[in-house]
Amino acid sequence: ATHGSRPSYISYMDMIARSTALASSSFAAAAAAAARGCRSSARQRHARAHARLENDTQIRHQRRRTRARATNVEDEDEFAIFRFTLGIPGFDDEDIPRAVGVLGAVGLCANHAAASASVIASGALERSETIGVGLCIACMLAPELGRRLKGAKGREKAIGEDVDGGASAVFALGEDESSSVKEDCAWATYAILTNTVATGVMFVSARGEVSVVRGTARGRDDGGVDASKSETLRRVTLAWTQATAASSAPTSPPSEYFPTRWDIDRVGANTWAFLPPAAEAIAVERAPAGGALLVWSDAARAFSRKDRAWFAALARKLDASTSASIA
Repeated sequence: ATHGSRPSYISYMDMIARSTALASSSFAAAAAAAARGCRSSARQRHARAHARLENDTQIRHQRRRTRARATNVEDEDEFAIFRFTLGIPGFDDEDIPRAVGVLGAVGLCANHAAASASVIASGALERSETIGVGLCIACMLAPELGRRLKGAKGREKAIGEDVDGGASAVFALGEDESSSVKEDCAWATYAILTNTVATGVMFVSARGEVSVVRGTARGRDDGGVDASKSETLRRVTLAWTQATAASSAPTSPPSEYFPTRWDIDRVGANTWAFLPPAAEAIAVERAPAGGALLVWSDAARAFSRKDRAWFAALARKLDASTSASIA
């Protein structure tokens, strides 16, 4: 019996060993598969995190570049408005070369007197004094020559004072505009009137309302004076609306320039009820959002191509400022 049961016992033990080995191999395979799955999941998570990081980095860089471009445009516009002044009451900054010439002439005379008293004047000293006299004369004549080249600029008038038949000096800002819009409009119009030969400037927002009018503008038909700046803006806004409604062109070009009175009469701009009768040149610059900057002068061919490019930049800046306040 013992001999007969031994093979059965060995077969049973062998079966247990094989089952244990199979279970161990199955467990090892499952563990390996789980490890591979964990590593694959980890790699996928790492790849997704890396992709998100790269996407966020690209977005931040794009925003940075956008802000940099916007800042550069704003800085260029602000720099274009900047103007150096001494701020001396009663002294025109254009007369600075004349003052320098006078001071140079005084110094030249003092040097000549000192040299004559000490040594005998030489030929080199005489030549240098001749050159100095020429430079002093050129400095003293430079302001007048500059005014003649730029065109005659009318003297400044008080607000409401009659400038020419049917025109008066005005400065009106929209009362409903924000403080930043008022500041931009005030600085832009000041820069235009002081750096060019313009006698009047007006900006119309995308709403079709005049945000600012400054300089000389046509007065009321009855010869009276507007009771308030709001009334002036309403009157000028109505005149602009009538002028645009009377235009036969289906679309207006972004830039228009009428350099002479003949061009103004030819297009019918002489009927614009806000334009002073003495206007000889008009520049109109329209912004993409719908705003428009109008600049006029009583001198023919008053605005160069560079001036008009600057007007276009200011029109875009004011248009963006007023549109932002609306939003």
